[in-house]
Amino acid sequence: MGSVGLVSGRTVALLLVLSLVAGTFVPPATAQSSSDPPRVSISVERRPADHGVVRYHLDFETPGDAHRFWLINYTGNVVSSEGFVADSTKNGNHALRWDGETESPSMTITTSVKSGNGREFAATDDWTLAPTPRVSVAWGESGDDEWSYFHPFQDEYPNRDVSFADAGVLGSAFTYVGKYDEHVRSENGQRFRMIVAADASPAESPRNVFDSLAAASKRIPGETPNDVLLFVLPDPIWRGGYASPRYDELWVHEAARLDDPQNLWLHEYIHTRQSFDLGDRMSWFREASAAYFASDLAMQQGRTSKSAVADTLSLKSYDESVLSNTDTWANREVPYYRGALTLWALDEKIQKATDGKRSLMDVFDRMNRRDGTVTYADFTKIVADVAGQSMTPWLDEHVTTTTKPNLEPLRNSDSAGSNVGKAASDSNGNGNSGKESDGLSDVQPPAKTGDLPSTLVLWGGLGLVGLVFGLTLAQYVSGFVSRFRGGE
Repeated sequence: MGSVGLVSGRTVALLLVLSLVAGTFVPPATAQSSSDPPRVSISVERRPADHGVVRYHLDFETPGDAHRFWLINYTGNVVSSEGFVADSTKNGNHALRWDGETESPSMTITTSVKSGNGREFAATDDWTLAPTPRVSVAWGESGDDEWSYFHPFQDEYPNRDVSFADAGVLGSAFTYVGKYDEHVRSENGQRFRMIVAADASPAESPRNVFDSLAAASKRIPGETPNDVLLFVLPDPIWRGGYASPRYDELWVHEAARLDDPQNLWLHEYIHTRQSFDLGDRMSWFREASAAYFASDLAMQQGRTSKSAVADTLSLKSYDESVLSNTDTWANREVPYYRGALTLWALDEKIQKATDGKRSLMDVFDRMNRRDGTVTYADFTKIVADVAGQSMTPWLDEHVTTTTKPNLEPLRNSDSAGSNVGKAASDSNGNGNSGKESDGLSDVQPPAKTGDLPSTLVLWGGLGLVGLVFGLTLAQYVSGFVSRFRGGE
């Protein structure tokens, strides 16, 4: 592992941002060390001159002399650091290594609401919702091949203190800075924490939202998240919703209503219950299942009707779109309408084939419990196993061609929506791995998920050319100074 010498905080900042495109830091490890990393104090504030930028300052306690302490940045923009040496790992990734001398080493990192596609985050004079960065700490005993890995922003970091210059909430996916009202409900082994922006006027009361989410939780099979963090925001956040299933966090616009046929609250919550990894021909299923089950659960709760759902899904037909081929999609809304309609029809077929004993929720459950990526072939087999008969010809027609299900039988059916959640009593679940999907166009769907870290990587890597130049210059200056002082 080659060192490039001690450099200034500014140069270290340049090097660390390079790791955005360098990949994951993986020091050689044979086991996990049991020792805890140094305590860290994280202070969070908005940049005074630009409320769209959130600054995070991390102060670490002085590590012991017998420890190795590394940092690598996955997302965000590191603007300064003290007590770290720019270095590289054995697999060639740029990283920061504690210099072994500086007491209380520190770093400052920022994120911006301009990350992603411009709609996931927002800022006003009163509040900011920004992506939370990811910073990895690698920690181990000197002379030992064992390493432990910690993420101060996302993991249950052993010793962490968080403070805000004003007020705010630090989530694993979202950071909210500003005044807010907080509401909490614990039910069914889950803790729902709702953060309402101080200037928001939610269309629904926290009590009604919690009632709906708790009722939905009972009907969805699998392991429930221990904690769900919800944000309610006013304009200028776009009038939809956004979820990070990986961290069980979500936000919705203040105008979201529980009686909406496309219920945003339930849609985003269902994303926290999706733990499957989908193949390319199944990418439509993530949003389609959230859209269909949100409507179905809302019908179960008596908050909307089949006719209202049918009318909503018929608003956009997408006659030329093929669900299994994203290249044919007119826009990213296809799964929300065409996909939801197809799953509604499939649910109807499964329930009729099993005399109401099984439903699409059983398919959802088995997909969640499956190891590895769920391909289209896997999907057709799971459907056949649940239904007790092959439905591949029907699926091929409606998923791999432009053929759409007939809406009218669904509008008048008695069984669709009547079996949601019956798989829950038979499921062991497998937790939430939180696979996330990205949008495909600029069209605003009613709700969506997104991979926050990956969208930040592109944003942070835009200055790569300039950073490489800065690195080269820093190495030259460092070598010159060393020679001047009599070093190598």
